[in-house]
Amino acid sequence: MTTALKLFRGSGSHRVLLAAAGVSRPQIRTFVAATAAAAAVAQKSSIVPKIQPGKPKSKIQFLPEHRYISTTNATPFFISAGRDGDGTPSATPKWTPPSEDGLDERPVLIVGAGNMGRRIGLVWASASRPVTLYDTSQSALDSTIEYITENLGEYCASRGTHPGHVFGTTDARIAATTGRHEGLLPPFSSLDTCNDEEAADCELHSGAKSPWLAIDCLPDDLNLKIQVLSQLEDLLSPSCILASNSSCLATSELITRLRADIAPRLLNTHYFIPPRNRMVELMSSTRTDPAIFDFLTNQMRRVGFIPMVVPPGLQSTGFIFNRIWGACKRETLAVLSEGVSTPGDIDALFRDFFHAEKGPCERMDEVGLDVVERVETHALEKKPEPGKQHVLRWLRENYLEQGKLGDKSGEGLFTKKEREGLKDLHERLRFADVDETRGA
Repeated sequence: MTTALKLFRGSGSHRVLLAAAGVSRPQIRTFVAATAAAAAVAQKSSIVPKIQPGKPKSKIQFLPEHRYISTTNATPFFISAGRDGDGTPSATPKWTPPSEDGLDERPVLIVGAGNMGRRIGLVWASASRPVTLYDTSQSALDSTIEYITENLGEYCASRGTHPGHVFGTTDARIAATTGRHEGLLPPFSSLDTCNDEEAADCELHSGAKSPWLAIDCLPDDLNLKIQVLSQLEDLLSPSCILASNSSCLATSELITRLRADIAPRLLNTHYFIPPRNRMVELMSSTRTDPAIFDFLTNQMRRVGFIPMVVPPGLQSTGFIFNRIWGACKRETLAVLSEGVSTPGDIDALFRDFFHAEKGPCERMDEVGLDVVERVETHALEKKPEPGKQHVLRWLRENYLEQGKLGDKSGEGLFTKKEREGLKDLHERLRFADVDETRGA
């Protein structure tokens, strides 16, 4: 299959028209993104990318920092994993922050409309920000839209803010654009609708209002995350920040399986249980552009989140709080598995000593015992603790395999009847004054 590549100058910049038979749109977008970056650097340094004279037109070398693009009879492709065509390591590309102008009109994309996705989406939508929800399950989207519809108005009223527009879709291409937010068709109908000078990047740059932030709220399954993020990375704007809400998988585990130029804009943003808990932990993928942290924490504060950053360069399994909380969970489950105490007594001790609203057993039911098991299994794989594997085996046999997952299933460490009693207790104690013992 023959591919025609034409490189020409015009209007003071280098423009690329890729007229290709059988070349996929993601490959066109990838080509355009790299070409635009190369042209910008070349123009700044007065170095013009050129085809090497006297050689077959099978490769174009832009600059040392950019990879080669093959345009032979084979399909064009990028050499990934951070290496150039000649096998030498390539420099990590820089992230370009989106313009502040009109940023409030660009949506936050929530990938995964589950328990966490709906809660995170609600808070981002509470400050007049548009939010797009993407999930392959229409029933999950319907449930999440219903949750946000029921809670967004009240939450905005409590904070004195105004709600943004929330939109859900099962189409990844639409999720990566904003056309449907304004009742318009997505700009993917045909490359022919653009003029010839912009044909290739018409689809990539779907408008100034494409998502500026995509938050992965998928289950903590590494292969699933790789599969979905690989699909989205070709559709999203080159400046879009990719943030994973995983409670146990560090994005440093993802970067080797994603395209190399994704690394500078990939990081962990670990939310807890918003809107009640508004803390967010941020941690680098080890290659995250440092500028992202100032930019993203500023945006988070604007909508009411309270960001906390793990110092760039440091990697911490479980981030900050989950390292501490994980030890508490494992010991609580150990006490239960050995028959030393009951969920009710353990939580009563916590409430009394820490003046906490809820104890660890109620919290684990709230999060989901399946999530607890998955997170703790991963933590023990990263940092083994002798004698703790049997605790997770006990949890699987006595709860997960019997369908007792906590709040989501009705039964967990606490029965449904016990949970109703706890709700009454919380209501009675909600506004009670607590006097600390002097000198304790």
